[in-house]
Amino acid sequence: MIDRAEDGDGDARRPARNGPVDAGRAGPSPADSQAADEAPVDATRTDAVLAAPEQRVAAQRLYRNSVDHAYDVSRAEAGQGPASRASQPPGASENGAARAADSSAREGEGPDPRDTEARDAWAVALPELRAAWQEHEQRFPERSRSAPRSQADGGWVADGGRRLTPEQNADAGKACEDIRTEGREVIRPAIERVEAADPTRRLAGLEHMLKGEDRLKEKIADVLFVEQNLTAKQAADKVADAVRFTFTYTQERYAEGVLSDVERLKAEGFELIKLKNLWEKEQYKGINSQWRRPETGLRFEMQFHTAESLEAKELTHKSYERLRGTEVTQVERDELEDYQKRVNTQIDIPPGANEI
Repeated sequence: MIDRAEDGDGDARRPARNGPVDAGRAGPSPADSQAADEAPVDATRTDAVLAAPEQRVAAQRLYRNSVDHAYDVSRAEAGQGPASRASQPPGASENGAARAADSSAREGEGPDPRDTEARDAWAVALPELRAAWQEHEQRFPERSRSAPRSQADGGWVADGGRRLTPEQNADAGKACEDIRTEGREVIRPAIERVEAADPTRRLAGLEHMLKGEDRLKEKIADVLFVEQNLTAKQAADKVADAVRFTFTYTQERYAEGVLSDVERLKAEGFELIKLKNLWEKEQYKGINSQWRRPETGLRFEMQFHTAESLEAKELTHKSYERLRGTEVTQVERDELEDYQKRVNTQIDIPPGANEI
């Protein structure tokens, strides 16, 4: 299984630990609500498999327009980005690829045929891929999980036997707040300066820029389970994606855009820790990178996607979360990996991406 961006240094599967494990599996997991900061909730759409390819393409374009409009409205409500974005209704040429195409048109160019073909092929495939995941969830219902909670003594517990002592919990809470403040007030403005330097790509999914406190505490607890000599603050410093961003590009401009943005991030004073090119992998497509702000040591993540590879990542997010768990059976594991491969087979590799 490929370790995706959220895994940082490759902890693709959470270490097993002694703790209560539910014997049975039941309906939707309460953890889904806390995982809302991990993957966007699909906008209004139909999941029916439409008969005609033209219907599928049209339905998917409407869906993507509504998603991108939601992204832009969230930015406007937060006081970020041009107000004109928020004033445009869903469907007003607001998806990332369309904006890039509009920019190209302003430069005297038309939409790139390669990008149009990739969008349309993905739109045709997407309804059946969604239906396949629904079928998997029906056959393998996710077991119920207890929500993270504070204890009377000031400690903290979560599913899977994760625990923080009162001292660790207080330390972790302070670390979470410091990370979130630095992410909002320092890292994000710098990333938006990078975005402003090139109108041919966009910053996507800013509502997921910061992990929720309980999700971040889960990762801190996982680090402390392995490295028990660390403080909670030191464990928090090892979480690579407490703050994370995504740039999306058109097919034609992807390779050039990634290389240029890596240099722009360096010019902002950030240190590149690692860059993983995953375009040739079967279960995940994209380039993931980790960065550090030297002044404080805060690490953050930057993902580089096309519009289609980002949607593929979001579509396989629940599959990926199950694969990271310790309770999944080998039969389901095999099916999950096959599903992720099936999804990512539909994604075109941008020209020059494999050479980065």
